Amino acid sequence: MQEPLLSLGVAGVEGGLLGVAVDPNYSANNYIYLYYTYNEFLSTSNKLVRYQIVDGIVNEDKVLIEGIPGGPFHDGGRIQFGPDKKLYIATGDAGNPELSQDLNSLGGKILRINSDGTIPDDNPWKNSPIYSTGHRNPQGIDWDDSGNLVATEHGPSGWRGTAHDEVNVIISGGNYGWPDVIGDETMDGLKNPILHTGEDTWAPSGAEFYYGDKIPQWFGKYFVATLRGNHLHMIDFDLQNNSIVSHEKIFQDEFGRLRDVQTGPDGFLYILTSNQDGRGAPKINDDRILRVLPLDDTIVNNTNSEIIPNNVQSNDDSCPVIHFLNYDWKDCGSIWTWSVLGIPLLVIITAPVGIILAFVIWRNRK
Repeated sequence: MQEPLLSLGVAGVEGGLLGVAVDPNYSANNYIYLYYTYNEFLSTSNKLVRYQIVDGIVNEDKVLIEGIPGGPFHDGGRIQFGPDKKLYIATGDAGNPELSQDLNSLGGKILRINSDGTIPDDNPWKNSPIYSTGHRNPQGIDWDDSGNLVATEHGPSGWRGTAHDEVNVIISGGNYGWPDVIGDETMDGLKNPILHTGEDTWAPSGAEFYYGDKIPQWFGKYFVATLRGNHLHMIDFDLQNNSIVSHEKIFQDEFGRLRDVQTGPDGFLYILTSNQDGRGAPKINDDRILRVLPLDDTIVNNTNSEIIPNNVQSNDDSCPVIHFLNYDWKDCGSIWTWSVLGIPLLVIITAPVGIILAFVIWRNRK
């Protein structure tokens, strides 16, 4: 595709086109949903709009919500259909923390609506799209196979302290505390995160429970793309006991800022970089979509969209080992192998200019 399907005039800084969702019944109705920031006179707001794609043309169908508080910072913007077929919308506090506790404002909330913009009868507040309150800047939402909603959220960076990014288990009507509590602080009626980053800053963005069939070791794990953290975070939950089994960083500083992570229809995990957002150090081929694949014993050359060497022997102990950046690297000719989590993986990096790079990540052999 040489030209975008749609171009929008949007507000900048942290605002912009922030969320995209596809209708669960897309094959029948061709609906997609966009959340974006816009300027109106001297104010900045966010809106959610439903579009319809007909014969390759994107047409605006209906504005579902507008006037969501916006600004140069904290615009939220993640939208996703839940297992209940309702559309969930994460909104930020737009730099005004008091909005997060105000039930008359849509800022600093997770919203829940029907696909036509109407309010579900079982929302916690009658005639309101608000599903949960007390959020600062949530940017990632996804559900496990039991229907538990888990969200990522940016912690404070000013008067209320720093860091303390959060991962929260979201329940209907829950209040997640901003700006009254952060981290492990407690107050009656407010929910604590199942995980927070303490004094470390991740700037967590998109999130995904992995239920693909291509990397069985990762089945059921929760992945978080981090911006300032420059890594993909993998979390193993025990949500029945509201606890964390383990969590660790993957691809630290390898690809820069990561904006989103999703499972593709092919069962592989995809990662979106965000190095051209004004806060990264973009390389010549940024930004990129990365596809993570398991490295099988037999590597098959793909078409011209992917170049994968077919002469890599994962068990070749003759390759020299170099210790660098806390990892053991094996130089096997044109391919570098990297130890991470003991899981054999292949990462395909597809550049927008058509440059294809492939490198192999393989089990550390000491």
